[in-house]
Amino acid sequence: MDNTTITVGSITYAVKARRLLARGGIKARLTKLSTNEIAGGCTHGIVIASARFFDAVVILKENGVPYSVYREGAP
Repeated sequence: MDNTTITVGSITYAVKARRLLARGGIKARLTKLSTNEIAGGCTHGIVIASARFFDAVVILKENGVPYSVYREGAP
């Protein structure tokens, strides 16, 4: 199964996002991204199944969690 990593700017947002996604039935795991892997300063990622990406975005937007997409696949 393909994965997508969504990045957030802090561990607080990462934990909040994982909790919200779990409530929405989306499995997610946290990952730490090194600063040389990314642009824009985000350092924490939430890895989800790519098939659930659009559902995840809706949940994050509805709950005010700022995010960006790191890339397809998991680091």
